[in-house]
Formats: sequence, C-alpha cells, structure tokens
Amino acid sequence: GPSSDSALHRFVRPSQPDDMPSPQHHHSLFALGLGLALGLALPHVLRLRRRRGLGGSTVKAGLTDTRAVRLPRRVLTDFLAACFTAAGAAPAHAAQAADVLAYADSRGIPSHGANRADTYANEIEAKLVDGVASPVVERSSGCTAVIDGRNALGAVVCNLAMETALRLAKEHGVGVVAARNSNHFGAAGYWANQALSAGMIGLSFTNTAPFAAATGGCTRAVGTNPLCCFAPAAGGIVDTLGLRHALPSATSLVLKLQATRSSSTWRRRWCRWARWR
Repeated sequence: GPSSDSALHRFVRPSQPDDMPSPQHHHSLFALGLGLALGLALPHVLRLRRRRGLGGSTVKAGLTDTRAVRLPRRVLTDFLAACFTAAGAAPAHAAQAADVLAYADSRGIPSHGANRADTYANEIEAKLVDGVASPVVERSSGCTAVIDGRNALGAVVCNLAMETALRLAKEHGVGVVAARNSNHFGAAGYWANQALSAGMIGLSFTNTAPFAAATGGCTRAVGTNPLCCFAPAAGGIVDTLGLRHALPSATSLVLKLQATRSSSTWRRRWCRWARWR
C-alpha cells in the first residue's frame, strides 16, 4: 500500500501564488468595464430615441412637441414678406427674401428660417441693407459673370446670380457667377435647388465673417463658409424630395446660427459640446 508520506501529498492543496488575482478582483474589473460601456452607450441610445420622437430628424422645423403651431409654407412666406415690406423693402424683394427663409423652415433648417426675419427687418430699417436696390450684371465673359449686388437683400442678388448662371450653363455647358456687395443669402441649398429643378448640377458657395477658430486655435479667424452641391440622380427628379443627391454643409464643425438658438434645450446642448471641446 502507499506510504503515509504519499497519502499526505494527495490531500495537500498547492499553495496559491501571491500575484494571482482573486475572484473578487475579476468581479470588480467586470463591473467597472460594464459601467463604463453603459456610460458611453446610454447617451447615444437616448439621442436616437429623441430623434425617433421627432419623426426621424434631430430638428424638424424646430418642432419638438405636439403643442407647436404648424402652418402652410405660403402663410409663413406671406407673413415674412409683409414684415420686410413694413421695414422698408420693395414688395417684390421682400417676397424673394421671405421665400428663402420659408424654404429653410420647410426643410427642417430652423437656423436659416424665420428666426432670421428679425435680423433682416432690423437691417433694412436701419439702412444697413438696401431693401429697394436692384443688383446688376457688372461684367460677363464666356461662361462667367460678376454681379454687383449694390447692397441689396442677399436673396435678390442671388436670384439674379442663379438666373445668369443657368442661362450661361445652357449656352456653354457650365455657368460660373460671382456676386459682390451682397448680404446674407439664406440656406445654400435654396440656390443649388434652382439648378436641380432645371435638370443641372448646382453648386453654391459663400464667404462669411470670421466666426470660427482655426484648428487648434481659440480665437475667431475664419468664416463658416458654407458649400452646397445638388445633383440629379438616376431616374430624374420626381418632386422636391425625389431622386437626387444633396450635400449642404458648413466648413465649421457647428453652424453658428444653430449654436445661438434661443431654446434653453439647445443652449444646454451647446454648452455641453463646448465643454467637451
């Protein structure tokens, strides 16, 4: 039979190394990792749920609940035009500016919609913008042209610019038009959409005052300088929301006018973003 020494060795448990983690240590690490993962994922999940509650869009014409007032685009356009006319703009010019702002709200871009009306009206009334001036084609050569806006409303200047660009494109295959002495032209997509409606590729650009800091900087140095491209897709254009490719964009990380919205919810959101940056 086995000796007493060998029997003893069978029942002695090997000693545990001092550096081996205990089961409690593993459980603590697992709980820490799970908490970290939930902390990172939960804000995104809540954000997606809020988007679904807004009909699939983060912002839909500024409407966040059923108590908000909805009205036809034409009613909003007529109201804004009346405001600009009362401030001193020519009725035809007021109607053009109003249509651009109403377009933005109807597309879910409140930063460039009716909330700009107060600024427009004040600028017209203070004579900072000439509400009755008419822009002119200053010079033209081949497929290019330059518009002198004469400090008119940006919508009026850009309507002439797009009419000229479309005419030149039909003659030469491409039309390139620059405008100077102009003012805020609203949502860039409004102008590219005019080319799209004519079956063409539309690109619209503008410069702005220096609102944004350069990469790594903390002082205003460059403009948000939006750019936009609309192009027909295969099958043609069905309607205003039909088959097409659309790329409206600002060259800053955040639109200035979105960051300055008056809603307390938006103020809290941008404050959190600023701290994160």
